[in-house]
Amino acid sequence: MRSTAPRARAGMLLAATLLPFSAFADALYLQLTDVGSEVDAGGLSASTVAERTRYGINEALKNTTSEAILMDGQHEGSPDVTVSAKVTRAGEKYRLTYLLSTTHSPVRTKTLAYEFVNPSLSDRGSVVMAQAVLDEAKKLEVAAEQEVPVASGADTGSDSRVSERMNHNGSRYDGMSGDSTGRDLSADQDAPRRRRGGRTTLDLGVAAGFNSPSGIFGVELEYRVAPILGLNLSAGVGAWGIRMGPGARLYPLGEVRTSPFLEAGMSFNMGGRSTTTLSFGGESESYTTEKLMTPVATVAVGLRQAMGPMYLGARVGWGYRLREDNWRTSDGRDPNLLDDLDIATTQHGGFLCSLTLGAAMF
Repeated sequence: MRSTAPRARAGMLLAATLLPFSAFADALYLQLTDVGSEVDAGGLSASTVAERTRYGINEALKNTTSEAILMDGQHEGSPDVTVSAKVTRAGEKYRLTYLLSTTHSPVRTKTLAYEFVNPSLSDRGSVVMAQAVLDEAKKLEVAAEQEVPVASGADTGSDSRVSERMNHNGSRYDGMSGDSTGRDLSADQDAPRRRRGGRTTLDLGVAAGFNSPSGIFGVELEYRVAPILGLNLSAGVGAWGIRMGPGARLYPLGEVRTSPFLEAGMSFNMGGRSTTTLSFGGESESYTTEKLMTPVATVAVGLRQAMGPMYLGARVGWGYRLREDNWRTSDGRDPNLLDDLDIATTQHGGFLCSLTLGAAMF
């Protein structure tokens, strides 16, 4: 039985290579937009609720491993998820309702409602509610990227009685305008939108590797015909001359930030000429070897890590040379030792690996 240890080591090497770059993955951008209150009590006024919500989110972000940013007026572009809040009376109690909404298609919303008796928001309660807002915002964003329904989350506890409901009707927020600071949001409608992590139509990158389809160094162009399928064209310089060829990639998880893929393709090595020189007793003689065009079939596994508008790709695989009689000496002589060494070390085939850094163009 063939040992799986080399493949396991290759997978560990790929994961270790990409780990330092995972910190550059897209952050989740939140913005507190509409805050209103039907309660005159100072502890539940619109300005106080906005301040306590910002405090809770900032404190919750200190205890989370995933990156999220609460936007303010200094941030450019539009948020990924907007958060609206409104305080109403529920009989003898008070109700604080948060409405979360994604800003890109497909638009998804989630409502979180909290009821309490005292007309104030404690530090602990603010943080607990904000943590629930962050958790649901992340779920909404992931669901919108993968275009799957949002699973109903579990109830979240706090020092007040908490109820959580799904609600796709935002009518209770009608008539509210401006963000928590009273700033008119109409000017933000034309704000530039960031490309969501993993979503791409056309990738263009530069690559470096060993035995890879794009050579020792080269370029790669990929068109995503479907979220799970990309058509790739690579070209570069290899040890066997100019190398180019088509390929196809299957992305089982679709267009997500960290997307593994399976790859199959062909590489056409254009070949060239190499010259070796042998010296005998002060005299030297040169020998020329012609390297002929050689097709190589390649298979690989890899990972595409989105980093905002940029991406990092890594692959490991194997190349299968489809032509063995792919060289000849210029004068028909038998190859010497240097010829054999040159041919053996420059053939395209066997283990391959590469790293690609590029940008999502569209």
